[in-house]
Amino acid sequence: MYKKICDYGIIGNLQTIALVALDGSIDWFCFPHIDSPSVFAALLDSRKGGSFCLKPADPFDSTAEYIPDTNILKTSFRTRTGVMSLTDFMYIPFTGKENLQEERQALYRYIEIEEGELKVNLIFAPRFNYARTMPEFEIIEGGVVTRGNNVELILTATHPLKISENSAIATWKLLAGERVWLKLGSVGSREECSLEDKSCVSILEGDEHLAETKAFWRSWVRKSETGRVSSFGPYQAMINRSALTLKLLYYNPTGTIAAAATTSLPEEIGGERNWDYRYTWIRDTSFTLQALFNLGHLSETEGYLRWVEKILSEDGADKLMIMYGLRGEREMPELTLEHLEGYRGSRPVRIGNKASTQKQLDIYGEIMNAALKLSEYVGKIDAQIWPMLRNICDYVVGNWQKKDSGIWEVRDGPFHFVYSKVMCWVALDRGLIIAKRYGFEADSERWSETMKRIKEEVLERGYSKDKEAFVQHYDTNELDASNLLIPYYGFLPYNDEKIISTIEATKRELSHNGFLYRYKTSDGLTGHEGTFLLCTFWLIDCLINQGSIEEAEILLRKMERACNHLGLF
Repeated sequence: MYKKICDYGIIGNLQTIALVALDGSIDWFCFPHIDSPSVFAALLDSRKGGSFCLKPADPFDSTAEYIPDTNILKTSFRTRTGVMSLTDFMYIPFTGKENLQEERQALYRYIEIEEGELKVNLIFAPRFNYARTMPEFEIIEGGVVTRGNNVELILTATHPLKISENSAIATWKLLAGERVWLKLGSVGSREECSLEDKSCVSILEGDEHLAETKAFWRSWVRKSETGRVSSFGPYQAMINRSALTLKLLYYNPTGTIAAAATTSLPEEIGGERNWDYRYTWIRDTSFTLQALFNLGHLSETEGYLRWVEKILSEDGADKLMIMYGLRGEREMPELTLEHLEGYRGSRPVRIGNKASTQKQLDIYGEIMNAALKLSEYVGKIDAQIWPMLRNICDYVVGNWQKKDSGIWEVRDGPFHFVYSKVMCWVALDRGLIIAKRYGFEADSERWSETMKRIKEEVLERGYSKDKEAFVQHYDTNELDASNLLIPYYGFLPYNDEKIISTIEATKRELSHNGFLYRYKTSDGLTGHEGTFLLCTFWLIDCLINQGSIEEAEILLRKMERACNHLGLF
């Protein structure tokens, strides 16, 4: 009843996303935003969750690929009698600007019979509000209108639909050369559907919107706002796919970035480590922005810093949260959806995230580092944003000695996490560089003295002579892969003896089949977690910067093989 998670591709429009399986079924779709209640959630309950499936009626084999340099997904089906392609995308107008109309969205599905003939089955089974609201249907000339949970969606098609058992269904016999366009669209905030909304999707409209969306993605992925265009040789396709995927998590209306597009996918089948990641974490966003920034994309960092400035002007550095809703929401109460069984029976299914109440001191370093990187490319820092950055540094001076919950959001803390202390040092270091470079007023002497104290304490209490490695937090000998970032941020150089021995100890103690765990300590939760791919990429960075190119490339190729058929991790 459940597909492998790796069987899914992702499409989106910078407001929400959908997951499309190899069998042509959309099993996850939240509307109108990434963090809205689901319309299709078969991913989390194959019987109740709802889906939108288009596939051959007869047994088939299928493959999927993205149209190159886009987030447009094409799935090919082969049966005994013919070959069919299914193209899925969310429309993004190509106007040269990412100024989207938030209330008007459209998901297109396009069938083309390439050889022979096929019978094609359609089952459109929305289940609104995480499958807590059954849909109402109304047949219209070009398709159906469905309503539930104050959401109204219209499915139009170039071929007829009918209603059966709370779903819209169809079976079409199609011959070579025949094309079918379907459009799942919204009517925004209006109370009534217009005639335009209800009109059948035309082949001309579908073709035009496909071409526009293709042009949008290709323009973005090939654009370099820094003017520096890099070639990555055999890794180019891998890098482009990763960049396009990260861009899908960018929430265009506000400039925030979701940590993920899903909730409650389990670390292990049947385990409880199932979390809702459809929010914007300060740290995760910083990592994403660094990746996009290194590829020449600046506007995402500019937009995010403007958003952070707004948040800080309202809350101040002392009340800055580790995460927010995509529109700046402060409250994300964690709830359990008892009626959903979870992916392959992995309960609980959660919405919200109570980690939002934690304190994590590393976020200040990530904000300051992003600000410095931006300034290095644009040649300035907006004078209006400096008071916000200065307040962050002043806050760090007064609070770096406190315990926190750390980068991994453990639920049995707080502790004096080494990575958090290092990032406090980073915040002050970046603040001093910016102040000196642009002549801004700063308490430089106090910041410098605090940096010195942080480094002395980390070297004394955060490094284990027994393990010859930096440890997870003070008063433990357990290791943590986040310490692989210590040289990345310049706290110590890559060739420092303590860094060299930390890397070796991390490989020795946290490695499993070439991949790294984040840590192996107790964290207040039952069950086990898998290895964490990002940590292995950090290790690869360390190896490259130490000159171990051959070892790094072997490991990078191993990582590349861990992706799915679409190049997704």
